[in-house]
Parts: sequence; C-alpha cells; structure tokens
Amino acid sequence: MKKRLNIALCVGMLEAEISVALCEGALNAAAKTDANLFIIPGGIINEKLRTTDEEWFRYNYQYNALYSCLKLQSFDAVIMEYGVITSLIDDERKRIFLKEYSDTPIILIAGTEEGYHSITIDNKTGIKQAVMHLKQIHGCKKVGYVSGPKTNQDANERLEAYREAVKEYGLDDSEELITYGDFTEFYPEITEALIKANPGIEAIVYANDQMAASGYTALKNLGLIPGKDILITGFDDTRFCIMMDPHLTSVRVDSKEMGYRAVLACEDLIAGRYTDEQVASKLVVRGSCGCDSGNIAMRIADSIKQRSGEELISFLMQEIVEEYFNFFYDPSEKDNVISTIKEYFEYYFKMVQPDGTLRIDENTLEEEYKKYIRLNENEHINLETLFLIDQILYQYISKRVRDVTQCIRLTEIIAILRERYTSSIRARNLLKLEQNKTNETILGNITRDMLLRQFQDESKRYETVISKLQLMGYASACIYMYETGIINDGSSRWSMPEKLYIRGNYDRDSVKMYSEAEGEIGCEEIFSDRYMPKDRRFDMLVLPLFSGEIQYGLLLIETEFDSFKYAQQVACQISVSMEAINIIKEQRAIKKQLEENLAKSVAANKKLDAMSRLDPMTGVTNRRGFFTTIREILKNPGNRGKKAVALYADMDNLKIVNDEFGHDEGDYSIKTIAGILTDSFRSTDVVGRMGGDEFAAFAIINKDSCSEIIKDRIQKSMKEFNDQSDKRYYVNISIGAVEFIIDDTVEIEQILTKADAELYIEKKEKKKRICVYKNA
Repeated sequence: MKKRLNIALCVGMLEAEISVALCEGALNAAAKTDANLFIIPGGIINEKLRTTDEEWFRYNYQYNALYSCLKLQSFDAVIMEYGVITSLIDDERKRIFLKEYSDTPIILIAGTEEGYHSITIDNKTGIKQAVMHLKQIHGCKKVGYVSGPKTNQDANERLEAYREAVKEYGLDDSEELITYGDFTEFYPEITEALIKANPGIEAIVYANDQMAASGYTALKNLGLIPGKDILITGFDDTRFCIMMDPHLTSVRVDSKEMGYRAVLACEDLIAGRYTDEQVASKLVVRGSCGCDSGNIAMRIADSIKQRSGEELISFLMQEIVEEYFNFFYDPSEKDNVISTIKEYFEYYFKMVQPDGTLRIDENTLEEEYKKYIRLNENEHINLETLFLIDQILYQYISKRVRDVTQCIRLTEIIAILRERYTSSIRARNLLKLEQNKTNETILGNITRDMLLRQFQDESKRYETVISKLQLMGYASACIYMYETGIINDGSSRWSMPEKLYIRGNYDRDSVKMYSEAEGEIGCEEIFSDRYMPKDRRFDMLVLPLFSGEIQYGLLLIETEFDSFKYAQQVACQISVSMEAINIIKEQRAIKKQLEENLAKSVAANKKLDAMSRLDPMTGVTNRRGFFTTIREILKNPGNRGKKAVALYADMDNLKIVNDEFGHDEGDYSIKTIAGILTDSFRSTDVVGRMGGDEFAAFAIINKDSCSEIIKDRIQKSMKEFNDQSDKRYYVNISIGAVEFIIDDTVEIEQILTKADAELYIEKKEKKKRICVYKNA
C-alpha cells in the first residue's frame, strides 16, 4: 500500500486572504491526493521589528516559534509561502532561514532561492496590463506607484514591471512617483504624501490590494474620490475588492492555484523530478480605475447578437470562462466546469425551435439548471455572475421567440428555480449562522470552565477543552503543554523544548487524557502516528498557545477550511486561560508568602515587643513593660472590683556593695533580688525593675492583709539565700506595699508612690548595716 504523505504548509497569517486562499487550494489538493496536510501559520519572520502602532501586531512574532516544528523530521515535504514569510528580512537572513530546514524537500511559493524549487507569480504581465489600461483607456500620463517592502521578491518584480511599462508607454517615469509601503492597509499617510509631492497625479498602481485599501482612506482624507479624481488599481484580486466602493480594479492571481499545484507537486519533488512553475496574472477591470463594472456584460450581450449556433456557444464559453471563471489549476475540474456550462447553453438554445416557438420540458430544464447553478457551490463562478449570464441568455432568446407568453413562462420557471436555490442557500446560511452562534457560546465557556477547574486535577482542565472542541465539530485534536510557561521576547530564535507534556487528545469519540507522569513525551513525538488519526487522511492546523511573551504549548486541531477562524479562537481562549490561571497561582503564592511573612512579622514584633518590655539584666519586665502590663490589667472589665496589691522595693546598701566589692557584685545582687521577687509571686503576677536597684510588683489578691504575707515570704526567701550564700555581704531589700480595689479611678503611678512612701518608712526604721566577713 502506498505510503500517505505528511505535508507541512507554512503560511504567513491566517488573517491574510492570500494565505487563506493558499490553504484552501492545498486542502483541496491534499484531499485529491490522499495526503495528510499540516497547516503551520508561522507568521512573518521579524514581524516584531515592524513599525506599527497596531496593538494586535505586537505579539505576532510568537507564531514564528512554529517553524521549529520543521526541524523535527516529521514531514515528507514542506510548502512555504516564502515571499510573505521572509518579506521583512534581507537575502542573507533568508538563506540562513531556509538552510535550517534543508533536510526536508521544500517548495517555495511566491519566491525563489538557488537550489530550491518554487511556484512563482507572473508579476510582470499583470502590472503591465494595469499601466497599459490606464494609458490607453483613460489617457493617464502621470501614474504613481506604491511598492511593497524592498526585501520582498514579488514587490521588486512588480516595481520593475511598472518601471518598464511607464517607459514603454511613454508615461512620466520620475522616481518621485514611486514610494514604498509594507503590504498592509495601515498607512494611508504614504499615499497622502505621494499625492502631495506630485501635483497632477492621475492614477496610482499599488503592489497589492491591502495597500490599495489604504489608498481609499488617503483619498477620503484629502477629499478626493477613487475612480474619479484619482484612478486606483491593486494586485492579487482578493475577495474584498468587490466590497470596496467603488469596486477595486486589481490584477488577479489565483493563490488557491498555487496551493493546489504545490501539494500536487510534492510527490514529484520527493522523487527529484519536479520542475518549477509559474502562475499567470491578469487585470480584472472594475470601478476604481474609472471603468463601468457592467461593461463586460454589455459587451457580451452586444456580441451575441451577431452569432448563433455553435459559434455562439463557443464565443460564450470563451468569454465567460475568460472573464468570470475563478481559475483553479486542475484540468479535470476546469473541463467539468466548461462541460457543465456548455450543456446548459446547448439545452437553453435548443429550446428555441426553427419556427420561433419555445419548447420547454420543465423536468429537463430543472436538472440542467441545477447542474449549472451548482457551479457556485465550489466558487468556480459566483452566484451574481451566474444570474447575470442567465439574463444575457434570456435577452438573446426573447428576441427569437414569437410568442411573448412562452417567454413569460420561461421567466417564471427560471424565477422559481432560482428562488428554490437561493432559499436553500439562505437555509444553509441560517444553519451556519446558528452553528456560529453556538460556537461563540462554546468559545466563551472555555475560559470559564478552565478557571473553574484550575485547582482540580490538571487533566480535568483540559478535558473540558476537548469536550468543547467535540461540540464544535472538530474531528480530532491534541493539546501539548510545556513543563512551564517559557518567555519568548522575540530577541532570539525559538527552539522547541526537548520535553513536552500531552494533556489530552481525541479522535472522534475516542478521548484520552494524560496525567503529568504518563504525558511526558519528546518533541519528536508531537506529530507521530501515536497521537494522530490512524484510519483516514486528515488536515491538521498547528497553533501556538501563548499570551504576551509567554509560550505555553501547542494545539493541533483537525479542521475544515471554514473552521479556521474558530480554531484560532480556541487557541486564544486556552492561552488566555493559562495566563489567568498562572496569574491566580502567582497571586495565591504571593498571598501565602505575604501571610507567612506577616505571621513571622507579627511573631517577631511580639517577640520584639516582649523583649522591649523586659529588663535585659534581670529578665523581669522593665519600667515600660511593667506600666504597660499593669494598665492592661486595670483596664480589663473582668478585673473591675477585685482586690490588688502593689509593692515597691529597693536594695539596701547597693552603693556599699559596689564600692567595696565591685559593680559585678552589685549586678549580682540586683539579679538575686529579681529572682527572689519572681519566685515569691505567681506566674500571673507582674514583677518589674524600675531602674537601678528599685523594683515593683503587682498581684491580684482575694483577701485583706495579703501584702504582709507576701512581704514575709520575700524576707524569708532573702534570709534563706543569705544563709546559704558564700558572698561576703548580705543581700537585703526594703519593701513598701499598698492594697487597693481595682476601678476606673485607679492610677498605678499613684499607687506606687504610696508604696514608695511605705518603703521609705521601713528603711528609716531598719537598722542599716552590711556584715563583712573578717576573714577574706
């Protein structure tokens, strides 16, 4: 069995219509050739350097990280939208970029490099046709030109074609008529400056449609009208050309054709037998160049008056395919379209009999009309054009049929058939609209559900994403995450981490979620058969998961062309959710750290506060600590009405001890007194050193005359110490005590003053002496 090819298609931006058309053509060809297609929107290299105020451009460089996927040796061939991807880098950087992936066969789109195969655009023909049209049809002599970046090959070829054309047709070839843009629609000031610098300028040729759109804005800013005051042409013939007012005249290049050809060529490329190709370009005339967009239809209508039979059918075939057929490079497809149109025309004309009557078989007409009108479904010819052709055909027949009523009948039948078809289109569009609304709702719920599950098992978080993708109709998907978010600020080339984690994947109804332990894989396994659909070919869109400067992982979604937009939005929702979850985690970690720091700070402050209340030499409270503690006790409503005692004490003869035995012994005496006082009170009582050799104590008591008991206890402890001491001096204290009732009027300072007075009386009555041992 023939091996199914894995083809990577690297494009610039999925928001850009040319890139999207390239994808559409490649998707069709992949389906035809039974190849797996991986669409990698790697973006424009160095887009971070683009000078723009547009916020949404700021992190587009993150898509460049996808190019690292090409190094994983997972693809049989690579198709690269080279002209767009490398439009902002110089030739040397382009070659370096390509060399990184040279191990895989590569086809370049819209760009060339020596040693590589390519599919290019015939830029010269289209530009020359535009200049010639402006000269010959509208008589323009002064035609300006807005080129793309100087680093872009297509831009340079189109510029050279313009220079050749203005010389060939004898137009003003001044270099002042040339300016440069960046292929985007964001700089109308470029056109404004060109117009102001070149008075009398009659027309402007743009190197692409997006810059032409900025020209419309510029003319509006200057009070000028496109197609009237200044004629405008674009290049690429993108879909929004007919959305502009007036419709934009543009050079048609079928980007779908390039994508289609590239995929078809991959097998020959791998086999080494591929030859380079070129896609044609052709001017499509509309209103922006000053022409009437209905001119072509009128010309066809006038031309068929002089023709009949096979000559008429051949003429119509040539004109319609030439002017209206959205050319798609597939000979069999084109032949089918031509055959369908021819059969319809032949039947239509055969309805007119030689005698001028009209023979209508409604069933046959309906079948032929259905085949004809369905040409719109694949966008080979748009619906408006098909209706216009119908009108031209009817005008031709109506002049050859004698019976007006038969013509009216034909009109009625066609009208009914048209209404049936347009009704089915409306029904499909309504169904699509409802699905879009459903998808929008589902998208909004992705972030909500991921955040709700942020602290559950991590697989639950991704399980909700997979369930949403299934609801949106995606056939399969894989979610890969990096171990942690990785900063990518665009200052250096991104390298794929060697290790990733698959969080979940599914194929239709088969879902597999992975824990962190079982989900670890090497980067070379990202596109392996293990995680891809196995029973069919598939088209997989590869998207980066990032927010701001942080890369989180990759999302692979099996998607159809119409679902590209939602796939990107899913990736965005996952990325935003990851950022929010990380922020919440960081905030919680910071909060926890702050709480821990606060608890440590409170504990430290309490410790410091306690230390600030203690006397460092004795370990009892100091003066500040004593008063603070006693005030707290006195203010406590639970202590109101209780009895209390306050003592004031100081050492007898401290000066003598210091003078005779030294200050160390004096300090020892003070510590001894502090210890005796502490041992004489309960742990709930308060003892403090007021300074020097003075101490105070406080206790709540439950009976009168308790102060004498306490004093006796202290003196007894003091005697016991002296009896056992080997010091050559006695340690004694004098004590004053006051008992009182706790109430709102009590001031501890006043109480201690009274206790101090009692102490003084005791000192006066006491015989002061110090006994010194006679023997040293």
